[in-house]
Amino acid sequence: MLRSEPAVQRLRALLMICAGLCLPVAASATEAVRISGTGSGVGGMKLLGDAFMAANPDVKVEVLPAPGSSGGISALIAGALEVAVSNRPPNDKETAQARLTVSEYARTAFVIAVHRNVGVTALSAAELAALYADGPAKFPNGARARPVLRLTDATDTRLLKSFGPEVATAIELASKRRGLLSADTDSEAADMIEKVSGAFGGSTLAQIASERRPLVALVIGDKAPTPANLAAGLYPQTKSLFLIAHASPGPATRRFIAYVGSPAAQDLLSANGHLPR
Repeated sequence: MLRSEPAVQRLRALLMICAGLCLPVAASATEAVRISGTGSGVGGMKLLGDAFMAANPDVKVEVLPAPGSSGGISALIAGALEVAVSNRPPNDKETAQARLTVSEYARTAFVIAVHRNVGVTALSAAELAALYADGPAKFPNGARARPVLRLTDATDTRLLKSFGPEVATAIELASKRRGLLSADTDSEAADMIEKVSGAFGGSTLAQIASERRPLVALVIGDKAPTPANLAAGLYPQTKSLFLIAHASPGPATRRFIAYVGSPAAQDLLSANGHLPR
């Protein structure tokens, strides 16, 4: 599988976050809340942060490049972030390193995404499975198709396989081949789908909507990935989004976390591909 520049960008994102630990803090009346983590969540956090700062000019909310859930939690524990946004709760190893608070603030639809220029809006499960076949693959309209794979134990790989047994088999076979595109994080995957001609792969409605990505969330079979279908239980592929902070955060961080649960914040999330909890 081809990794590459996105993996380098992920390392740079981590370095940028952790570099903040070494920078002197200028005296200021403005408190800072630094946030990062999963690519599925940082776009929504940027929208919330901008809205929060408009009403709270004494607080600076800074959303940093996304290193993934694990990278965000590691940076939080190291003191380089005030809030990590994650698609999973902290694991035992992480909670052993620091006292953390966790709240699930939203769910979002996990989707198969393609660039809108591909001209495809729907696939059957069989058509999706065929796109992972060995050799040149094409979408039903004849456009070239290039799958973006995730790690075999990643949440996204499990969710991709849940679109059907034929899809699961096709992904398992594809993961053993060389030369396929591969991404470690949600942001890397979305960047590849956006920039590589014919690329497709897993993403989330929250990321596509909040980051204004030029991507289409495909209907697979008869399942449309809409917030309404998600709320009604008609779309089963979902990701949960969690806010994670230290057990005794600063006052600005407490205020921001409280704001995320407010009606105004929930309306903003709802308008951008999230189903608030």
